[in-house]
Amino acid sequence: MLQLKNIVKTYVTGELVQHALQDVSINFRENEFVSILGQSGSGKTTMLNLIGGLDRYTSGDLIIN
Repeated sequence: MLQLKNIVKTYVTGELVQHALQDVSINFRENEFVSILGQSGSGKTTMLNLIGGLDRYTSGDLIIN
């Protein structure tokens, strides 16, 4: 099982603050096939990078069981 609870990812550059993910919660069951769809810039790649451990989230919980 993979669970994201209230994940927030914010990028800060100087005075510019960009919210890539805001309060994302989702559960993935074991052996489940999932497709992630959305508009360009909606946070798909950011979420996958967090799940894969390539990036760190600002707040929330990522639970891998």
